[in-house]
Amino acid sequence: MFSSLFRCSVLLMFPSMIGSHGRTFLMVFVLHGLYQGPIANIQHNVQDVASSMGCNIDLQITHSKLMWRMLTEPYVEVVQEIVEDSEEFQNEAQNVSMQFQKVRDEVMGQYGFNSLGKESVHTANSTQEEYVAKTRARCDYVVQQGITRCQDWFRVKWDECMNTIQVPLINHFICIPMQFHFLCDIMRVMNPWCTEKIPVEGNFGQTFDKLNDSINRLAEHFTTNLVLEELEQQAVLGVNVLQDFSKELSREFQEKTAIAEKISGVINFLLSFTFITVFTSAFGYVRQYCRDILFDNVYITTYFRQIDARRIRAEKRHLLPLKKAERESLINPWRLSIHASELMPVIVGFLQVASLALFVCVLLAVDGILYNIFDLIRRHTFTTYSITSVQHADIVIGGDSMLARLLRKTIGAFNTSSNFDIESSNLDCLPQPHSLILSDYLRIFIPLLLMFLMCLLQVYSNRLRRVITAFYFPKREKKRILFLYNLQIQKRISFINRQCHRLRNPKQTFVMVLSGVLAPLKRVGCRLLWCCVCEGFVRQNQAVECSSVGCTMIYCQQCWTDLDNICCICYPRNQCAPQDSSYDSEVYYGC
Repeated sequence: MFSSLFRCSVLLMFPSMIGSHGRTFLMVFVLHGLYQGPIANIQHNVQDVASSMGCNIDLQITHSKLMWRMLTEPYVEVVQEIVEDSEEFQNEAQNVSMQFQKVRDEVMGQYGFNSLGKESVHTANSTQEEYVAKTRARCDYVVQQGITRCQDWFRVKWDECMNTIQVPLINHFICIPMQFHFLCDIMRVMNPWCTEKIPVEGNFGQTFDKLNDSINRLAEHFTTNLVLEELEQQAVLGVNVLQDFSKELSREFQEKTAIAEKISGVINFLLSFTFITVFTSAFGYVRQYCRDILFDNVYITTYFRQIDARRIRAEKRHLLPLKKAERESLINPWRLSIHASELMPVIVGFLQVASLALFVCVLLAVDGILYNIFDLIRRHTFTTYSITSVQHADIVIGGDSMLARLLRKTIGAFNTSSNFDIESSNLDCLPQPHSLILSDYLRIFIPLLLMFLMCLLQVYSNRLRRVITAFYFPKREKKRILFLYNLQIQKRISFINRQCHRLRNPKQTFVMVLSGVLAPLKRVGCRLLWCCVCEGFVRQNQAVECSSVGCTMIYCQQCWTDLDNICCICYPRNQCAPQDSSYDSEVYYGC
């Protein structure tokens, strides 16, 4: 922990926080703020509206139940009355059966005639034929009984007459009329009438059979059961409409909230992990700095300038000021302007921040639109329900018969009188949408602004990392700068050789063509000069022109020095090419 590597890594965490890793941490923090702010608010508002819908549905179901109960109550009372009076109905049915027994005995009984010799009565095919046969037999039996009683009367009167008149012969003469019992046979004239004009209706037997069957069934054991069957209703949103809709919605949203809490835990874990990456990036920078001499070794430091100044005093080849081609690969850390090689990370960072800001604006706009819609619903969906019902039924059934009593027990249950008046509203069911407060916006936009500033400061924080590492590892820094300086010297020599070879090529270069085009400006005292080697613009007082006759080559002071004050066009290649001397080794190993 007290090693230079660890202390340097800890200190490098601060510029790393300003760099891309800190921006990643803030990006996750913004996402966490979005989840805690507009996303959670949208979820809450949607849940509130869904709960409001469920509450309204429950309210409508409650009103429907009340109206349905009001309509079905009379029918339920009728059935309940029948259930309660089942024993009384059974007694009434038994009483009717007992009363009808007299009629049954009269029709089906074997009396009123002499059954001997009346086989046709017992061989009848139907109740109608049997009753007709019995009626005829009874008629014949009545006639026969009348004849017999008439004959008995004459016999009794004969005996009384004989007992009253005791004079022989005279009593026989006087009582002779009492022997006229043959006159009783005159009643036999009724037999044809009994046969032909029997007073029985043609459908009596059929009517009796139906009535007898009905009375028998009525006399059976009478039972009643009240069964209320609940039919399965069609599901609405996966919930039965007869169930509590709000409770079901609450259960569903609790499950969704549990999932959302898990997502929040993952985001918090990512926040912690992102912060850890800040230290790992700092440690990785130090590790690469110590191992790779080319890693982030592109800065013109103070020591770099000291080496160059010492070489200028020694009149040796030097690098500063840099040529045009070298400015693209080396960075001056003291300049506030952003180098071309540093521009791409800045642009990528700005694109990331811009895309995130666009996503944030879209999400906030969606949250605002939903809030306005839900608030509009809350302000314009207030409803007052008024349920009024006046019911009065009076059915009067007179009489004391069984049917009258039965109707009074059933239809009489509809005799109800009720007043039903309910006033209610959906005030408690209206949604209560929430809008984001100022702290929610600050929690999102402050990290976005910090990310924007980090994109601008990322260049300078990256430069600061090398400064901090050089402070903890000064010897390693010297070696890196010496290597960079020597590498640039070698590149300068190679570059000059390539340019000399190109200039000796008979093809005209762009600088030569441009110089020829702008040559007439010299006559008016305005001349633009470019170095033919580095192709950089050269001021007139600093330009070096070849003194050979017919040579128009122009060099900058530094390129002329690098060519050992020899024009590469006018002299052979072996004379104008710069030679590697022993000072290069001195540069690499010097201090």
